[in-house]
Amino acid sequence: MGLRGPRRGEGVSQLARRSMSALDVFAWVSAARGYLVGERVDNIYQEGNLLALRVRGRYGDHLLAEPSVRVHMSSRFRPQGPPEGGLGRALRDTVRGQRITDIKQVGFDRVVEVVFESGHRLIVELLPRGVAALVTPSGLLQASTSYFEAKDRVLRRGQQYLYPPLRLDDPFSLPPDRLLSNIVSSRASDLVRSLVLSLGIPGEAAEEAIRRAQLSPTMKPQDLTAQQAELLSQSLRSIREEASAGRGYLVIAGGRPVEADPFRPTVSEAEVREFETLDEALDELFSAHAREASAPSRLEAERQRLLRSLEAAKRESLEYAQRAEELEAQANALASHYEAAQSAIECIRRKAGECSPIVKSFNRSSGDLVLDLEGVEVRVKVYEDVDEAVKRLYREAGELRAKSQRAASAEAEVKERLARLEEELRLQELRERARRRKREWYERYHWLVTSSGFLAIGGRDADQNESIVRKYLRDDDIFLHADIHGAPAVVVFASGCSVPEDDIEEAAVLTAAYSRAWKGGMGYVNVYWVMGSQVSKSPPAGEYLTKGAFMVYGKKNYVQPVRLELYLGVALDEEGLPVVVVGPESVVAPQSLSYVRLVPGDEKVEELALEALEAMAKQAPSPDLVRSLDPSEVAARLPGRGRIAGAWRGEGRGVRRPSAPPCRTSSAG
Repeated sequence: MGLRGPRRGEGVSQLARRSMSALDVFAWVSAARGYLVGERVDNIYQEGNLLALRVRGRYGDHLLAEPSVRVHMSSRFRPQGPPEGGLGRALRDTVRGQRITDIKQVGFDRVVEVVFESGHRLIVELLPRGVAALVTPSGLLQASTSYFEAKDRVLRRGQQYLYPPLRLDDPFSLPPDRLLSNIVSSRASDLVRSLVLSLGIPGEAAEEAIRRAQLSPTMKPQDLTAQQAELLSQSLRSIREEASAGRGYLVIAGGRPVEADPFRPTVSEAEVREFETLDEALDELFSAHAREASAPSRLEAERQRLLRSLEAAKRESLEYAQRAEELEAQANALASHYEAAQSAIECIRRKAGECSPIVKSFNRSSGDLVLDLEGVEVRVKVYEDVDEAVKRLYREAGELRAKSQRAASAEAEVKERLARLEEELRLQELRERARRRKREWYERYHWLVTSSGFLAIGGRDADQNESIVRKYLRDDDIFLHADIHGAPAVVVFASGCSVPEDDIEEAAVLTAAYSRAWKGGMGYVNVYWVMGSQVSKSPPAGEYLTKGAFMVYGKKNYVQPVRLELYLGVALDEEGLPVVVVGPESVVAPQSLSYVRLVPGDEKVEELALEALEAMAKQAPSPDLVRSLDPSEVAARLPGRGRIAGAWRGEGRGVRRPSAPPCRTSSAG
């Protein structure tokens, strides 16, 4: 990045950063290798130049890649449909279902490579005029967001892919003597610009390094001493080390995100929010950019048109009414001065010399005669008598009154249409905000939070069952499974706590409802629980475990037979946005604005989702909050075909988040 405006000591520029820096890329790649390598790409989407790879990461479930802008995981992105561009389709055809084998930063520049098990590479250039490109194992360009011929390279399908000119050296690791040499030989006017222009250090990092070294940002590069260069080198190394830790820092200025950094910035007039991952800070920053830059919608364009129509209708109604009043006043004045007006008209007709003083003007060619009747100017025709003129003026006034009323009716109609459209726009904005809602990591699984605050997650498929047991299950956690083949593996994160029996029974609904028992139309299913220490992925000698399968050793603890029913509700998160929550009624009712009871049935999932949304909207105190949900989010939480067995208003306390405190005991029940 270049310089951002005011120095940090003088305040923070409210001009938001629009792309990631080389340091951001270094920090992101350093962290992403730890949680993306080995993960499978489930799907690929493309919206304009934005690519989204559905893959499970430490934060979020979509890897976003936008050339010249960003690469990061997102918990806010939700796809609108299949790939709309050639690159998205090529990626879907080529690497969908493959695992990521490596993630690289090319040199120390703004270029990221994502390598797949087939040897194909997705190269994302964050430089100006950068592209996102799919490159074959042999280095040929298979697909790209754009194709062109420039002085430094040619990008054509089927030809060898060529990198843009890149910076290869890491400027944050230069020894003090080389750092001093580069700065002193710089032609920049001050120390900040010297670091940016001669070494390629991002502006925000250059400013931060200078502040940490307690140097003046405005000092001349040639005045830098060896001792000061040593301090500056240490500051740069500290920033690099901090960036490699993977945390993120979001700078808020003027009430809006303006910068996301992989190091804690020193700012005097802005808020700095710290996040566990750089992904989260970048997601917040670029999601805010997307909201600000979104083009006016079709509804907004219609709203502007209606506003113009409303103003025109108001103006016409007022103008017609005013003109009608003027004509009525003329008619009244003419009737009140009947004899004088008639005498003046006859005088003009006879072409007499000097007529009545009430004659103000007369146009012989048009026959228009203007009379001044005690300050009221009345225009009559010389060929009409006063009676005829009065009748004409009243008639014209009546016609204008009718036009004014029609314009007023049109105004009322436009107001009504505008009110409906404003409601649609409000709902559209709410839907967009709901679509970009921040998702917690556990929302990629079946999940619920029990009444005591324990988080329970269950696998949606064999891959997730495998992941849950291998990655998350600890010896002192609770493991649940329905006593039927094809049920989710469910883990209650006990955190060393004694989990109440009621909470275990609440979590048991996840493995029961999402098992094959639902699709089989059963009424009840048995569910057991064991400690995590009793579950193993190692089969007995001579046996083989399929993906998602596991061994349970020791005694199984059975809960009461679980009824095949699922309560589904809409609750509000911390941003006031709707979230689908599921579980038994004891879990769903307190959180939800409204909720429904679902049981096995014959209605298709898509139809059932729409019906559930409408049923909950009718019960909710704020129906639009329910209707703003995408039906696909409801459908994703349904166990399968079913029917609605009731709808109720909930307590509306909001989404319950995991909150169980750490405990020393590990027994359950």
